[in-house]
Amino acid sequence: MIIVRLLFTTILTISAIYAGIFVWDGIFYDPWTRDAHVRANIVAVAPRVAGEIVEVAVKNNMSVKRGDLLLRVDPTDFDLAVAQATAARDEAAAQLDIARQKSSRFDKLKAEGAISVAEVEIINADLATKAAEATLKAAEAALKVATVDRERTELRAPVNGVVTNLVADVGDYGATGTPVLALIDTDSFRVDAFFLETQLSRIAVGASARIRFMANGEVVAGRVAGIASGIAYSEDLSSSLLQAPNPSFQWVRLAQRVPIEIELIERPKGVPLVNGATATVIVGPADGADTPPLWRRLWQRLAGDRAA
Repeated sequence: MIIVRLLFTTILTISAIYAGIFVWDGIFYDPWTRDAHVRANIVAVAPRVAGEIVEVAVKNNMSVKRGDLLLRVDPTDFDLAVAQATAARDEAAAQLDIARQKSSRFDKLKAEGAISVAEVEIINADLATKAAEATLKAAEAALKVATVDRERTELRAPVNGVVTNLVADVGDYGATGTPVLALIDTDSFRVDAFFLETQLSRIAVGASARIRFMANGEVVAGRVAGIASGIAYSEDLSSSLLQAPNPSFQWVRLAQRVPIEIELIERPKGVPLVNGATATVIVGPADGADTPPLWRRLWQRLAGDRAA
């Protein structure tokens, strides 16, 4: 009976030690974080010409493809501008024909030796022709501008995405450069994970990653696409464009959190990707890297702690 108890106790002890080592190894060898969020490019869509909005072709949370019509600005004024520019171009072309005919006639008279043609008249005719050519080029450019502005009355999707925050209605005045909706670029979804700087030595670009979504617990595969080269901190006054992950306690010397971009190799099937959604990320070895056995990783960790 004593032998059975000793054997049972030994098995429990060994199992507990192995379980503790396994969990400890999983925490310290494969870096992980629960501070991760789904991100996507948010395109602020704004009219490129001003005018009354006469059609809104989309609704909130509607999926669109690149090139799909979003809304239309009243094209009346722009149609008139195209007509005026076309007439100006035609007039300039006619003036150029007249100037060329006059210059050609003077050149012919000079070649025939006509005394009535002065040299200054020939020069003036040539200059008038060049001026008419320049006027025609300017008129053609003005026509192109008017045509482009007419095309811009139709605001189309610049990317594949989902419409959100639609604030435009028929009858509203669309101002140039003022956003009227946000378009979430569905081709740009990725995960931004914040890892402690003490974990960076075990993270490499190209390393595999597992992403677990809080919404339904689904796990998908990912890959480390990049590691941020800088973060903002309170003493740095020149880093306003950098991310600023604030420590939890300002009075304690804590390891900084560094943004790591995770590429989504596959997408979740049970939950839609939402910008800002929460996830957990576990980073493994880089592709092609051999993972040493558990006992060797444990020894390396212990040896590193003693060296430190």
